[in-house]
This record gives sequence, structure tokens and C-alpha cells, in this order.
Amino acid sequence: MSVKPIDSQRSFHHTDYVCGDLFGSANRYRLFRDKIGPKLLELKAKLHPLYCEANGRPAVDPVMLCGVTLLQFMEKVADRGAAEHVVYHLGWKYALDLELDYEGFHPTVLVYFRDRLEEKGAERVIFDGVIKLLMELGLVKKKGKQRIDSTHILGYVKEMSRLECVVETLRLALEDLEPEVGGSKRPEFWERLWALYVQSKVDWRLGKSERQSRYRQCGQDIKEVLQWIDTDRADLGEREAVKLLRRVFAEQFEMVEGKLQPRLKRPSCAVHNPHDPDAHYADKRKKQWVGYKVHVVESVDPEQPAKTKGDPTESFITEMLTTEAAQDEMAGLAEAVKREQEHHELEPQAMYADAGYVTENTLAQAEQSGMELLGPTRPDPHKGPYNADAFHVDIERRQAVCPQGNLSTQCSRIRDSYMGSEYYRFEWASQCDLCPVQKQCTHSKSGRRILVVGLRHDLVEKRRAEMRTPEFSKSMQPRNGIEGTHSELVRGHGLRQTKYRGLSRVSLSHYLMGAACNVKRYLNLLAFQMRTAALSPA
Repeated sequence: MSVKPIDSQRSFHHTDYVCGDLFGSANRYRLFRDKIGPKLLELKAKLHPLYCEANGRPAVDPVMLCGVTLLQFMEKVADRGAAEHVVYHLGWKYALDLELDYEGFHPTVLVYFRDRLEEKGAERVIFDGVIKLLMELGLVKKKGKQRIDSTHILGYVKEMSRLECVVETLRLALEDLEPEVGGSKRPEFWERLWALYVQSKVDWRLGKSERQSRYRQCGQDIKEVLQWIDTDRADLGEREAVKLLRRVFAEQFEMVEGKLQPRLKRPSCAVHNPHDPDAHYADKRKKQWVGYKVHVVESVDPEQPAKTKGDPTESFITEMLTTEAAQDEMAGLAEAVKREQEHHELEPQAMYADAGYVTENTLAQAEQSGMELLGPTRPDPHKGPYNADAFHVDIERRQAVCPQGNLSTQCSRIRDSYMGSEYYRFEWASQCDLCPVQKQCTHSKSGRRILVVGLRHDLVEKRRAEMRTPEFSKSMQPRNGIEGTHSELVRGHGLRQTKYRGLSRVSLSHYLMGAACNVKRYLNLLAFQMRTAALSPA
């Protein structure tokens, strides 16, 4: 599909001639047309390579579709409503610089446009275009300060039990293989499995023993199908439905002494619904969900005077990183900073974060990169007066002093190849034998206390000391605004529950939400400045 050249000539039916006076200078549709429209035109060089040259029926102008998509996510409009707005909504026509008699397009054009962005790896082209505009205007600084926080995203799938998941996965695989299995190629078990898993449904009112029996039988049936594919039809092994079936089988079953047994525990990134294998289960602080996680990074200026209620914000979203639900915050912080550097050469001087992001590793990484990581660190998981915080550890001298004032007698550097980590182990040997608080300090059989700390425990100690000062909570006030950004994205753009399936498509929708949120904030800031200038005395 090729791209039709843009016609620069305008008729007398153009919205600019017919109804341009209806939109004042501070109107958001006029501001969108004057400020955002030219920046979208600059995206032509990135959008045109996504289409074929002089091949087939010309596509709807992708620059215009970018504008429609932005307005759609700004006003939380579905595809059908967006297609109708392009035809009947005068504000949309004016914002998109269209003819008054423009007849629009079918709603599926927006679906195909998002498909093209995803397939060609251009998920963030609109988001990056908006960030570039904000950087040119000086609203986003390359070496400014930022804040980050994550929130959960509910997947567009039903939560399934183990039995439901394996039954549905096998059903999808059988339906996918049906066109390839016919005549003499059809195995003996096919008719039985087709009747059991495709033509009938599981009665979920079965008792516990019946459910367990059905679950084991489903595992045996999957094993039989996979063995037949490996033995007689290896050409079917590369089909996505077969790969998914093999994955679910490995996650839920295992061979124990030659017998097929259900696994006691599924891995953290196991498939919970075959209709979206990327939507995983997560359990965080008594909050459970199946879906994704998104890290939102936003610019912030702590020196900026406090805003009064109703004033627009001057903070803008600089990254929307979508990850698996089970991924921790430490990996999300590193990846978000990396993407900012790659796409916009942003190098934040400081990053405000909560305790989930501030660990020994992230503090060390921030120190190496020259970025200041601001936020409380996680408390010591061990409670009581003799946890790690009660010991004074000198990493440089490889020494530690216990709460009773005794100096450690030995320090070992341990490399754990299984966990992929390194740490120091301090010991006090015979000094613990006559210690009056031995029973309270350690519960080991030998009665000797062993202290295990990370290689940069000094950074954690320093941060925990800062947390005990009254100035620390005041210095962390700029971080609080990210909670309002989450609320804005959830309430105004539907961030909490995605309407798409697959990590790449969900990531695309989040970048579009971030771009729409930035455009709204930028237009509100412009309108506020215009109104303030009009009210101020000359």
C-alpha cells in the first residue's frame, strides 16, 4: 500500500476559510492545529518508509492518522467514534486541517495503522515526536530532574485456573492444526480429542477429585499430541499454537519416575491465559493481578514555585516503559534511563523514586553514571535490635562492629554462581561464645553470629542515615506528583486496564497515552499563558 502525496492547495470548503473564526486563539483545537500539526508533518520521513512505494491503492495519509490517533487518546474515544468525529466533529476537522466535506474513512483503518506501527517497530514514533517538540521549546531539559514510579495494568483476558488454561490451550492448538490434519494423515486420537476439547465444554461444577482427574488426563492428551508432532509431523512444530502448547505443558507438568505429574509451582512468567501469553501473574503488597506493569518517568523542577489549584503543570512524561508484571523495579529503572539516553539523549541529573527502586545495586549504578537517585531505601527485612542496621560496617577496611562493640574477626567475599550475586560475610568467631546477648543476636546452632551484606552496603547505610533526618522527607516532596500523573493516566486515558493483547501492542497503547497526555498538558499550558497575558495590564 502506497502513500498518496499531500495536496497543498485548499478549496473554499476548507475549514480554515469556513469556520476559522469560530475557534479562538486559546481554543485547544486551534492550538492543536497550529502547534502540534506542524510537528506531525515532520514525521513524514519516518512514516513513509512504513509503506510500499507506488503499490496498490493509496493509503489514508499517515500524518493525518497520527493526528486522529492523538485526538482519540486525548479524548478517550473508540475507533468507531474517532472515525465519526473526523466526519461530523467540526473541532476535529479544524484541528486536523481537513476540508469541510471530507468523507472520512472506515474505523478499521485505525486498527491497521496501529498494526503497521507495531509490525514495523515504530511504536514510539508519535511519542518521540511530541518529546522532540517539548525539548525544542525548553519544556523538557536534557540534564534536568525526573521522577519515576510503576503501576499495574490489568490484562484483557479472563483469569483462568490451571485446568481452564491447559484445556483452552489444547483447544486452540487443535483448531489451528485441523486444516493441516486430514485424510490418512489424521492420527487415531484426533476424533476423540476433537470431540472432548472442541465440540464440548468442561463442566466446572465437577468435584475436586474429578477436576484433578480431568487435569491429569488433559496433560496426557497434550503429551500424546506433542509426541505425534515430534515423531510424524515435525513440520508442524514451528506453528505458534504448537509452541504455546509445548510451553504450557512444560510449565504445568513434569515427568517424575517415568510418570506425568502436575508441577507443584508454576514459574513467575508462566502462561495464565493462552489468548495473551504475555499477560503474567504478579503479587505485590497484597495486590494480585494478571497483566503487565508500566513505569512512568516524568520531568520535574523542584525549584519551580508551588502551583495553585487549577494552574497547569509544567512536568511532562519522558518515558513509558511497559514490562512483564513480575519484573522488578530495579530492572525497570535501568531500562527506562537507557531508553531515554538512546532516543533523546536525556541524562537526568537526579531521579526521584520510591523504595522499590532504591537498592544497593541501583545506588551503585547511579553513582557510576553520575545520576543522583533520590528516595528511601528498603528497610532491613529482619526486625529487632540486632539486624544489619545495628552493625557498623566499614566496606573499605572489610571490618564490622557489632552492637556490643566487638570487631569482626573474619571477612569473606562470596560469589554465588547460582544466584549470580556477590556479598561479604563477616564473622565474630569465639567472641560470640561469652556475649550476654548471644541468644537474642543469633539463632544458629553454633551460637556464632554471621552478618551478610552487599558489596556496596555503605551506600545503603548512608541512605538509611539520611532517612532518619527531618530534612529527608521534605526533600522527597517533588516525588509525590507522580501519583497524580498515574491518576490522570488512569482516569483520563484508561491506563489501568488495557484493551489490547500482547506486550508490543500494550506498549504501543501506553506510548500513545503518554503522547496524548503530554499534548494535553502542553495545550493547557499555552491556553493558560494566553489567558494570563490577556488579563495582565499592558
